Amino acid sequence: MKKTTLALSLALFAFVGTAVAADAPAAAPGKPAIDATVAPKLPARSKIDWEKMSASQRKKYMKTTVLPEMKKLFVAFDKKYKDMSCGTCHGGNAAETKFKMPNPELPKLPAPTDRQGFMALQQKKPEAAKFMGTQVKPAIAALLNVDEWSMTNPKGFGCYGCHTQEGAAAQPATAPTAPSAPAAPAAPAKPAQGW
Repeated sequence: MKKTTLALSLALFAFVGTAVAADAPAAAPGKPAIDATVAPKLPARSKIDWEKMSASQRKKYMKTTVLPEMKKLFVAFDKKYKDMSCGTCHGGNAAETKFKMPNPELPKLPAPTDRQGFMALQQKKPEAAKFMGTQVKPAIAALLNVDEWSMTNPKGFGCYGCHTQEGAAAQPATAPTAPSAPAAPAAPAKPAQGW
C-alpha cells in the first residue's frame, strides 16, 4: 500500500509539474524560462560503467564530460550558472566529502509522499521544477549510464539522487549517501556515491 501511495504521489507530481510549467506564462526579462515548444538537447546515453571506474577515472569523467554538459543545460536555463563548478552540485566541501551525493546543501524536497508539499513547490517554482524533471534528471541519468526514475522504474535515478528531503536529519559527511527514508525513489546507490 505504501509503494502505491508513493507511486501515485510522484506520478501526480510529475504530471502536475509538466502541466503547470507548460501553462506557465513567459518569465519576466532576466528570469529563467523554458520554452515548452522546444525539446531540450540532452546528452546521449554514455557507455561508461561507473561501478568499474576508479576514483581518478570518475573524477576525470565528471570534470571533462558531466560538468560541461550540465553547465550548458544550467546556463541555458539561467545565466547565473555561468560560473558553475563541481561545488554547485556537490557542495562547498565537495573534496572533503569525496563528492558524495545526495548533497544536503542543495534545496531540500518534500518527502515523496507529501503531495501538498510537491504541489506547493510546483506552484512556487514551476520553471525550476520542469527544468529539473525534463532536463536535469534525464541528462544525469544518461551521463551516468543509468535508467531514470519513473512510475515503472522506481529504483531509477531520480530527485533524491541529488537532493535530500525536508525534515530529514542531516547526515555527517562520512555517512552513507542513501536518503534516510527507505520509501524515497533514490538513485541507485552506486552511481550516486562519491568518487
